[in-house]
Amino acid sequence: MKISQSLAQEIAEKVMMVIPYNVNIMDEVGLIIGSGENDRIGTYHHGAIKAIERGAIECVYSSEGFSKPGVNIPIHFNNKIIGVIGISGEPSIVEPFAELVRVTAELLINQELLFKERRVKEQMKEEFLYQWVFRVEEYDEAFINNGEAIGILVKIPRKAILVKGSMLKEPYLQDQEYVFKLNQNRTLFIVPTGSDLLKRLETAISQENTIIGIGNSHIHVAKSIQEAKRAIEIAAKMNLPITICDYEELKFIDYLAHKDIPLNEMSDFFKQMDENAKGQELIETLICYIKNNGDINSISKELHIHRNSLAYRLQRIEVLTNKNPKKFMDLFQLFTGYILYKMQ
Repeated sequence: MKISQSLAQEIAEKVMMVIPYNVNIMDEVGLIIGSGENDRIGTYHHGAIKAIERGAIECVYSSEGFSKPGVNIPIHFNNKIIGVIGISGEPSIVEPFAELVRVTAELLINQELLFKERRVKEQMKEEFLYQWVFRVEEYDEAFINNGEAIGILVKIPRKAILVKGSMLKEPYLQDQEYVFKLNQNRTLFIVPTGSDLLKRLETAISQENTIIGIGNSHIHVAKSIQEAKRAIEIAAKMNLPITICDYEELKFIDYLAHKDIPLNEMSDFFKQMDENAKGQELIETLICYIKNNGDINSISKELHIHRNSLAYRLQRIEVLTNKNPKKFMDLFQLFTGYILYKMQ
């Protein structure tokens, strides 16, 4: 442990706020690195050199060259002398302050060391989080041990919660919960399976233009992160009116969109319909029919059309697709085709 010049100057200034005497801080070889007299910084203090050699307090009673009357007491760290603190003045007057000043200096040095250790640990945690978030490979023993060394238990099931949009404030995090800023507009939280972070996020996010994706629980967090991203993507492409996109609730859409299902004719139908106003009207009718569970009165009211007009539109869909929306299996294929069209 070496005393930095900035820390030495801080110690000198803080001590001089308490006692009315000049204070010098010397390093392990007696060089002045902090002082109330700036012109003395960078020069050797002979009284400090003697204190280092003796390993005990050194009093100077008369001025000799650059030396001035005062006391010099070694600063210890881990049973080693790492510097000297000198108090200028008549030794009989300033000596009673020496021990108090030494203890103060050693406390400040310990605080500085703890701060540096904490800063190093935070930096290690940030670097590990980056590797963790983007790691595609399975976790090997070395990776698991590196996580445990900084307090991260990578072997417990976790889920990713991805916030896309404005964060009014960062919610407080509990044990084994971590946050990672993907970019200015995306904040990623990695939390244990049973976490109640969603509840804490309610007051932390902007309700406008903010959407949350939630992945399933996995040991390998990269899988959950991809699911959280995919949940947001699915909701956006499907124009789903939801703020919280849970992949568990949307994964059937992802499954359908990534399987080679022989429903290309359904997808092509919606593509053709979407190219003209009349076709868009039929699509709107079908989606409204699904949303309202086939309730004719609710559908007619929402679309502002007569029941007969609704019946005509449904019949028209059946003629064009050979699928009757009033039959569950046909309706399922129509809806699947719509999903494939929107997701491609």
